[in-house]
Amino acid sequence: MYKIPIGVDNFRELVTGGYLFCDKTAMIAEFLSKGEKVTLITRPRRWGKTLNMSMLQHFLSAEVNGVSTAGLFDDLAIGKLEGGKYLQTHQGKYPVVMLSFKDVKADSFERAYNKIYKLIAALYGTFEYLLKSKKLNSVQLRSFHAIIDKSVDQQDVENSLKLLSECLYQHHDQRVYMLIDEYDTPLNQAYGNPAYLESLVEFMRNLFSEGLKGNNALERGLLTGILRVSKDSMLSGLNNLETYTMLDEAYSSHFGFSDEESKTLFERQGLSIDFNQVRYWYNGYRSGGFVVYNPWSILLCMNRRGHFDVYWVNTGNNDLIKRSVLNSFPGIKSQFEQLMQGHALSVPIDKHLSFDLLDKDETAFWSLLLFAGYLKQEKSSLSPDTDLYECMVSIPNHEVFRLYNRFFKEWLSSKFADRTQYASFLDHLVSGNVPLFVQDLEEFLVQSVSVYDTPKKSEGFYHGFVLALIASLRSTHYVKSNRESGYGRYPP
Repeated sequence: MYKIPIGVDNFRELVTGGYLFCDKTAMIAEFLSKGEKVTLITRPRRWGKTLNMSMLQHFLSAEVNGVSTAGLFDDLAIGKLEGGKYLQTHQGKYPVVMLSFKDVKADSFERAYNKIYKLIAALYGTFEYLLKSKKLNSVQLRSFHAIIDKSVDQQDVENSLKLLSECLYQHHDQRVYMLIDEYDTPLNQAYGNPAYLESLVEFMRNLFSEGLKGNNALERGLLTGILRVSKDSMLSGLNNLETYTMLDEAYSSHFGFSDEESKTLFERQGLSIDFNQVRYWYNGYRSGGFVVYNPWSILLCMNRRGHFDVYWVNTGNNDLIKRSVLNSFPGIKSQFEQLMQGHALSVPIDKHLSFDLLDKDETAFWSLLLFAGYLKQEKSSLSPDTDLYECMVSIPNHEVFRLYNRFFKEWLSSKFADRTQYASFLDHLVSGNVPLFVQDLEEFLVQSVSVYDTPKKSEGFYHGFVLALIASLRSTHYVKSNRESGYGRYPP
């Protein structure tokens, strides 16, 4: 029996603390073999991004938090690749700057800025030995002191990552690896507040551009996040950036668990389980050429001794997704009917998401759902005419399906005077009380549907509308929509 690493995102703690461990250290070799100066890897939340960044930090740096990293990787996959070449050449050889924005969640720019400033001041505190360096000049030392003392202005904070890397380079005579985790978390919190978003984007753009573009002290930079948001100008200054999403082959096996890895983890924990049910609940994501399981849900399922439940969808704030789905265009709601019936859709996907178009642009809407982990891509191809991808998408698994079902149930029930009225509406349908059912339906339509929702040929709209109304009966009834016969429809 191993301990299950719920919430453990420190690599040393994971490999030395008696935890169940899935070796992803081969990612280090893939990262080191690539030539781009700055890399961005996007994956859904709770998919191991922070842990993999900690893994890289422990591999590249000679010590982390004052503790040597020597020997941590000797018996792991990276230690055995090419006769130990990567260990001999790279392990513990570089100064590393590691900064995570995963906890920068604020309701205003001022509060977000203050949180980031505190993070950077604390980061500087871990390199206080530089204040005694004979290789730094007096200007650098004064600036270094001022940031630790929190006595600088915003422009100095924007230059802080560049200054720190320059000081490390001069002291160690070795260029710096800069690891920035969950870079887009502050932006997600600012969505919906234009003034906050604009100020934050400008600040973060300057911070990243100074530290990652044209910085002679930089060896390589790596960012992780959920989304690539260059159209919001947050990364617009980084023309030396290469992005890898769930659509790309690169890094596809290093986030999420494969079928074999998931089975091995359950076996090592001594759990006998119906793996068809595991697939039904948590599998289905496609990352490049790999089909993978949601790692957070797998770990929680093992922690509960094989009990199936909605684990991943309840670990974060789903308000952005919920708002995007329920406030989407009428045509998109009818497309969700097909998704909820288990069908796939062909939709346009933009790797470079624009937050300011979420409520106005169908492409941004579908891209958000795909890259945030609420849809899966079954196949994709680059459009012949644009920089968009044409993707076949579907709901990945039962866990995510239940979340959508809850969204629509809450939306529908909110249109009634109270929840008991919605329950009564369904009871009238099931019991065959047609007069009361018609009365409730008429009242609901008047309260919730606009003439702008219904196109001229509105049969499809009402079909999807009624299907959504009765979605809550799935637990006790078979709910079927238009059924196919072969490759077409049943004859009339």
